[in-house]
Amino acid sequence: MLVRSSPWHPPTLAGMERFGFESWLERDQDEQLRNAWMASEQLKLHCNWDHLPGTCVLCGASAGFSLAKGANRSQPDVRESLVCIACGHNARVRAGLSLLRDHLPAGDSLPRVYLTEQVTPTFLWLQRHLRADLSGSEFQPDKKRLAALTRSFQKAGGTGEVQFQDVTRLGFSDASLDAITTFDVLEHVPDYQAAISEFARTLRPGGALIATFPFTDGPDTLVRARMESDGTVTHLLEPEYHGDPISGGVLCFYHFGWDVLQACRAAGFRSVRMVMPWGHEHGLLYGLWTLIAIR
Repeated sequence: MLVRSSPWHPPTLAGMERFGFESWLERDQDEQLRNAWMASEQLKLHCNWDHLPGTCVLCGASAGFSLAKGANRSQPDVRESLVCIACGHNARVRAGLSLLRDHLPAGDSLPRVYLTEQVTPTFLWLQRHLRADLSGSEFQPDKKRLAALTRSFQKAGGTGEVQFQDVTRLGFSDASLDAITTFDVLEHVPDYQAAISEFARTLRPGGALIATFPFTDGPDTLVRARMESDGTVTHLLEPEYHGDPISGGVLCFYHFGWDVLQACRAAGFRSVRMVMPWGHEHGLLYGLWTLIAIR
């Protein structure tokens, strides 16, 4: 358990919108969403990527935003590469953590929050700023390597030891968590349905799952690879590996579609939708789809 009491005040959110839909059909018929896409496409054509003015929804700073060093400026990935100049977080994480903040329970007791990461700048930032019983983990069962990760984590300013968790078999008790946040992890879990079921099991009634992942924004999930019963991997498409601070590269099994909402409902979540925070004044361009599932 780690408790932090530093204030994390939400900034003024003028110019901020949050699109939210419970199905692909509902989303596909929304005219305002199409207008938001067109506005973001126009901005990309004319903006100065060295400094996009605005206020960060995460840290509240008005330093603005810029493309990360080495980012493709002709076809920028604004989800991953458009960072806050002050706190350094990209748009995906800034949007996701702002949604986490909004779904934490009010009251005097500390919310219990679990992130499916720990040796990351995001977890370190939350250790300093989120008033919560905060825990995280890495998928590293080897005790010697876990100890080495702990040393690196503490050298970077982290407090506590790095924990091992398998998201398909979490070590938390039933209904013991107030919120779970998982950023671009589910696509690397062959049995992602088991992970979603574990999230539902460990969340309290009213608890929230906040999740990002590669998203097709189409009806169906794209299965890129399959884990066989003998542990071998069958590649259905060209293998795709994502950068990882621990292993360097992790195989991507899925690009999720809107059918992932039904998987959450089948696991026991009572309210499920895809939400897209959007607002150029906050460095949030079109496409920051985030799953919010309420237990």
